[in-house]
Formats: sequence, structure tokens, C-alpha cells
Amino acid sequence: MVWLLSVFAFTILMGIPVIFVLGISALAYFVLTGQPQYLLVIPQRMFAGVDQFILLAIPLFVLAGALMDTGGLTRRLLEFANAFVGRFRGGTSLTAIWGSFLFSGISGSAAADAAAMGSVLIPDMKKQGYDVNYAAALIAVASLMDPLIPPSITMIIYGALSGTSIAKLFIGGIVPGILLALSLTAYAVFIAHKRGYPRLAPPSLAQIGRLTLTALPVLFLPVLIVVGIRGGAFTATEAAAIAAIYALVVAAFWYRVLTWAHLRHALIATAVISSAIYLLIAMANIAAFVFALERLPQNIVAGIQHLTDNRVLIILMVNLALLVLGMFLDVAGVLILTVPALVGIGAAIGMDPVHLGVMVTFNTIIGFVHPPLGLCLFIVSGVAKSPIEKVTMQALPMIGIALALLMLIAFVPELVLFLPNLLVK
Repeated sequence: MVWLLSVFAFTILMGIPVIFVLGISALAYFVLTGQPQYLLVIPQRMFAGVDQFILLAIPLFVLAGALMDTGGLTRRLLEFANAFVGRFRGGTSLTAIWGSFLFSGISGSAAADAAAMGSVLIPDMKKQGYDVNYAAALIAVASLMDPLIPPSITMIIYGALSGTSIAKLFIGGIVPGILLALSLTAYAVFIAHKRGYPRLAPPSLAQIGRLTLTALPVLFLPVLIVVGIRGGAFTATEAAAIAAIYALVVAAFWYRVLTWAHLRHALIATAVISSAIYLLIAMANIAAFVFALERLPQNIVAGIQHLTDNRVLIILMVNLALLVLGMFLDVAGVLILTVPALVGIGAAIGMDPVHLGVMVTFNTIIGFVHPPLGLCLFIVSGVAKSPIEKVTMQALPMIGIALALLMLIAFVPELVLFLPNLLVK
């Protein structure tokens, strides 16, 4: 195990992408420990890792999001959100939060959310007198709702790695997603009154009706997914196929904005994103094989239980470890390295698998907005053309809100389990 960790640490410090770090570490482990016979197993383990029916949902949900994002969809959703919250003090900041909430039901990616919302809203907020660093930080933290609201690519990866029900994970993330939106709304209202940010003129009833009609097909997509899974009409994977077909029909025949160029762009983007995710999962299966040989998950569980049998302390230790890992690795890397051990820890302390999954998912996505990686912070800083240090300072109170919600999720499991237990049999 020493060889594995040494090679892993060395390659990470060299700046090699985590996908290749996993493969290089496994190869080095087999060679340096005198087990070259296992090199023959690597291709089989890689194929077995991606040969799962549930993983078909990933490219299909990515394709659905890419198709729905054609023809100015982001602007339509923001105009719809603005019709209801723009009239309040700091209305555009509230539009950023609830627009992100609505966009979450389409893209399944926090980075995509931050890029789309930031490119549209940051220039508008700057013109209205908002602090551009605050605007960028708000959009970055609001993007954390994306992996919580179905469909969530992060939850699909977690479910595939852990064997947890994707349908229950999807539905379990809804309440935490709403709570994050409400918490950020309260903070944005406080800041708006403190700094005197403007409110926008309320639209007429006719405008509200027109905007609602325009946005309705988009808003129906996450409802279709949840209701279809709940009603037993289709599985999570079949829901992804339905979502892709629905997005194609809506973009082509309702909005009439889908051209061959748009379709080509959507298919290429889907192939690129899905290929990266599949390669990560394939490499993760090699890492899982090495962990199994070394009995790493069992040893970690035994080590934690040796330190303490206090359930509260164990949950705190798990969350702290995940937050630290999130400072240096991306979400997929954290999940790949920790899920085998986390499943064992959760079983040892009697934690519901869905509750554990939603907690871990939310914890790891917080890494999108805290340094030094903070992918969403880098994205919005680039859009705002502002130093990331200044954006990070404005984001700190909102990161604190996210961490407080994480603790609430960790120690009040009913927030996560209420809807899955009610809706999914």
C-alpha cells in the first residue's frame, strides 16, 4: 500500500490529471509489489466498470441538457425567474439564485450552470451597480444546487460506485436543494438592503403569462423525470432516454431553434463529456480492485471504529476528510477514492445509504467553490474578469451557509429521506 500511496502522491504533485494518476498508480503497484500477473486483469476491470446499465443515463442526460440549452434557453429561464423575484430589493441577485435552481433541472452540472448564468447575469448585475465580485461569488455558490436537483451527474456516479438507488438519490437531493436556494435568498436579501441594490419594475400579468408559457416546456423536464420514476413508468436510465427525446422535440418543434449545427454541437459536447466520465469510472474500477486486494475499506472502517464508536464524531470526521480532499481533488476523484470506504463506514454506523449518498454528494460539490481548486470560482472569475482572490472573499459567507446546511443534512436525515420514503417504493 505504501507504493500505491507514494506513486499517487508523486503524480498528483506533478500535476498529472487524476484520471491518469489512478492508472499509473495501479500499474506501479502491481509491478513494484511483484504481482505483474494482475496486469492482465486491468482491461477486464476497466470494461466491467463501465459495463453497467445505469451508466447509460449519463450521456443521455448530458445530451438532454445540451439540446435544451440551444436557442437562448438560459435567457428564457432567467426572464421567467425575474418575473417573480425581480421586483424585490436586489431582484437580479434573486434571479441568479432561482434561475440557477431552474437550470439545475436541465444541465446536471455545476460548472455548466456557473458558466451559463455567469455569462448572462454578471454583465447585467455590473450595469445595475452590483459589486462584480459579489455577483460572481453568488452565481458560483448558487451553482451548488445543480448536483442536488435531478438529474444529477454526480449522483449517478455515486450510485454506480456504491450500488445506491439512483431514483432515491435524485429525489433525496430535492429538499436540500430547496433549502440551499432559500438560505442564499435570505442572504442575498440582507446584502441587497445593506448595500442598497436596486429592484426592477414588476412585469404586467400579460408578460408573466407569456414568460411562463415560454418557460413551461423546460420546467416540465425535471417534473417528467421525478414523476416518471415515482410512478414506475421508467427507471432512471429510461428516464434519461425519455429526457433526451423530450429535449429534442421541444428544441425542434416548440422553440424551433434546433438546427443541424446545434445538433452537431450537442452531440460532440455529449461525447466529450461522457467519454471523460466513463474513463474516470473505468480507472476507478482498477483502483477499487487494488483497494479490495489491500482490504483498504475494511481497514479504514476498523481504524475509525478503533478511534471512536461515537456516531456523531464519525460523521464529523468523514465530512472533514471529504472537505480536505475537495481542496486538492475534483469531485470524481474524491468519490473514486472514498466511496468504497464510505459505504463500509455508513453500514457500520447504521446510516441509510441514500442519506449517506446525498451528504457525500453535497460535501464533495462544495469543493467547486472553495480554494485552491474551486472550479466554479475560476469560471465566474474569468467571466467577471476579476481576481479570484476577491471573488473568494465575497464567497466566504455563502460557503459558510453551505457548510451549515451540510451539517443539517448530516445530522437530520429526515431532510433527505422524507421524499424518497414517501415517493419511491
